Amino acid sequence: MQQGLSTNPIQEPRMLNKQSHTADWTQVPDYIRNGKSPVDLRWLIFHRKEEMLKFGCLLKIGKRLLIDHSRLMLFLEHLSDRGESIVPKEVA
Repeated sequence: MQQGLSTNPIQEPRMLNKQSHTADWTQVPDYIRNGKSPVDLRWLIFHRKEEMLKFGCLLKIGKRLLIDHSRLMLFLEHLSDRGESIVPKEVA
């Protein structure tokens, strides 16, 4: 086995996906109008904004918020992998 290669086949595709993904940033109001989001995005941003910014699916430029669909799906998958719902514990 070569050095530096992951032995975990489950995590490897996700890592490659994040590295090779070209972001397609859309303003949040436009994204909501397009109807792509599987969740209420305004609610999700209100309750999980800091986590979304850290994860990289949400970008703040000035007063504008931008979202990337692929990264949002990875964020929701990440919550699921951790056994969390989209509702933070302090709200539930």
